[in-house]
Amino acid sequence: MGRKSIANERRDQIVEAFYRCTVSQGLAASSIRKIAEEARVQPSTLHHYFNNRDEIIEEAVVYFTDMIFKDFNNQMKSLNKPGDTLSKGIEFIFSKGMINSDYTGFFLECCVAARNNENIRKTLALLFNRFREAIQDHLEQMDGFSKLSSNDKHMLSALIVALHEGIELQWFADETAIRPDQALETTFQLIRFFVHEKTKKLQGESL
Repeated sequence: MGRKSIANERRDQIVEAFYRCTVSQGLAASSIRKIAEEARVQPSTLHHYFNNRDEIIEEAVVYFTDMIFKDFNNQMKSLNKPGDTLSKGIEFIFSKGMINSDYTGFFLECCVAARNNENIRKTLALLFNRFREAIQDHLEQMDGFSKLSSNDKHMLSALIVALHEGIELQWFADETAIRPDQALETTFQLIRFFVHEKTKKLQGESL
């Protein structure tokens, strides 16, 4: 794999600095000057690589997503049995690899920024789409899932994302109110119930 260009390395440096600023100080306090200080460059350097802060946010959402997927893929590569991969993959969704104060706080800040910025909103939409597709691909290992219609697969994946986001938001508001790891078994039960009911219906229709 070729080495990154100096320009790409500098962009990554700025995006990573923005991520750290947002996590430690919040989005409102992460000014161009603060980001430049964190990246150890002049403020004018940021304008050379990005037109404005919103562009940095857009790229940071992609950076944030890639960071999580890289961790996920590394963990899955260490597993040998398909059953282990399936259970550990769903477990990862509710682990600190996806739900922690830094990741959750940063994601929520980006959601606020997306309210009045269509480009950031589109970038977040791509994040959710990538999340749903990854879950759907992962569930293909499960008995019965491959028999579901494309729409059912999509909706089940969307439901799992909704469960994750809801648990994550409640945990962020009050860490004592709910434990993400306890949501895991309920999620497995819902997945099994959904697949079982849908496949049972398909079997009935084929008689």
